[in-house]
Amino acid sequence: MADSAARDSTARDNAVAPDTIKAAIAQARLPVLADPGGSHHWTRATMFETGALTVQELLDRVPGLTGLRSNWIAQPILGAYLGSPGRVRVFLDGFEIEQLDPRSGGVVDLSQLSIWSLDDLVVERTASEVRIHMRSWRVDRTTPFTRTDIYTGDQNTNLYRGLFGRRYRHGEVFQLAGQQFSTTPGRAAGSSDQLGIMARLGIARVSWTADLVLNSLSRHRGASFPLTLDDTVDVVESTRRDAYLRFGWQDTARGLWAQGMAGTSTLELQGVSGSAADSTTARSRAQYVATGGYARGALSATFTQRYLVGFARHVAQPGARFGWDSRLVSASISAEGRGLDSTRRTDASVVVRPVSFAYLGVGYARERPAVDSMVGSPTFARLEAGVRLKDVWVSGGVMGRDEIDLAGAPDARAATPTVFDSADAGAFAAVRGRVWKAVHVNAHLTRWSDTLSAYRPQYQTHTEVYVSTAALHRFPTGNFHFRASVVHEYRSAILWPTDTGGIRVPGYRTISTMLQFKIVNAEAFWTYRNAFSHRYYEIPGYRLPRITSVYGVRWEFWN
Repeated sequence: MADSAARDSTARDNAVAPDTIKAAIAQARLPVLADPGGSHHWTRATMFETGALTVQELLDRVPGLTGLRSNWIAQPILGAYLGSPGRVRVFLDGFEIEQLDPRSGGVVDLSQLSIWSLDDLVVERTASEVRIHMRSWRVDRTTPFTRTDIYTGDQNTNLYRGLFGRRYRHGEVFQLAGQQFSTTPGRAAGSSDQLGIMARLGIARVSWTADLVLNSLSRHRGASFPLTLDDTVDVVESTRRDAYLRFGWQDTARGLWAQGMAGTSTLELQGVSGSAADSTTARSRAQYVATGGYARGALSATFTQRYLVGFARHVAQPGARFGWDSRLVSASISAEGRGLDSTRRTDASVVVRPVSFAYLGVGYARERPAVDSMVGSPTFARLEAGVRLKDVWVSGGVMGRDEIDLAGAPDARAATPTVFDSADAGAFAAVRGRVWKAVHVNAHLTRWSDTLSAYRPQYQTHTEVYVSTAALHRFPTGNFHFRASVVHEYRSAILWPTDTGGIRVPGYRTISTMLQFKIVNAEAFWTYRNAFSHRYYEIPGYRLPRITSVYGVRWEFWN
């Protein structure tokens, strides 16, 4: 008779534990996107499909926003909305990312935002500002997940990325990810490198979750010199750490829910240009966030109390948001108390769809500074309408604002003051959707009434034509995807403010291409930027690269 006990024991030893999906780690509640161009939501997969290396390459698709770059991806990158670099705000899991570098002038440097460690990214385009809502990468399966990315290309660019995540038997989670890249653009800019780390420890049960998250970014940024030699982007050695402990109760998608966060942001600057080589400057601020709300059907309500402690200041900033999202109407109303800039903000956006092939959108915002200023309490407005022609949406509208102060951008160009800008209005048009079979288009045009303004061209276009297909008739399992795109960028001249007036930055046009294949869990891509080698600038004197080719592979493993 066979030894059944021995056979059963061996089978147990060789058995592979079944994969299990565990309760999800808490996520921040996303706002209702009452934006007719509400396609500004990228998942983890679609972010990489665009070929974007930085957040700004995603924001190029947002009407009214102008990207300002000083060189390749390690150098400062700014986004000016309605002509102001200070109107882009960033939130990670509901935690507001403040610019701690004293030389930034409070303006977000988009080169310091990591998109590789995100689950999704949403751009909320209100009438007065752009809010970037980022939610960090999560895992929900007990089978270990591993991802490896390798990029290389021109500008001596080399990038390596690795991610590992796993859930355990009782709902515990462990995630660790890192990215390192280096680049040497040439004689006009020194070599630079960055090391980013993301880590999460936590546990999730059906009704509650708790997690500790750390994001760290260490960088060496080489100096960048303009052709006129009248300015310099300084050498920077810095390490920024954002860490928070979060507790969540219930799911933000339905019913009552609540979350609490306690975190801190720290920036260490070492060897700053003009100081002793071994000097270290540290700045930090603590942030405590209590949020709660209710969601049922089309209705949602969120209430936030944010406390900011640091730099000898204690700021309590309340906020509330109400949303309605149905087939006929999408609406979002938001109000914030005085934050670090002592300004109250209110905004409202509504999109009405009386029929399935047409919509009308309205947006309004008002700001109230705590003290009297040159601009008083400016208002902002946007009106937009669109119709669908088969699978293509054609839309257009107008946007305008009162006179405002334009924040300076000293990190990109040292002698950049804050300036006053008069009221202005502009018109825009967009075309987006599937043109024919697998051919799609995503294009927008913006025209402002004045001919030459600070940070804002009179004419600006972004046109992307792409083919995207999974060829399901040949690969019904969905293990294949192909995407090829051509992007045309055009903008007229802008004015860069100085203490003595301004510097005219000429306009330009560029054409870029991308080719990408996905086979099972591997993706291979090739991007070819500025294909006709146009010599151009976005910041005075800082010439942007000629033809830049970047290619690589991304590979996911479940084992």
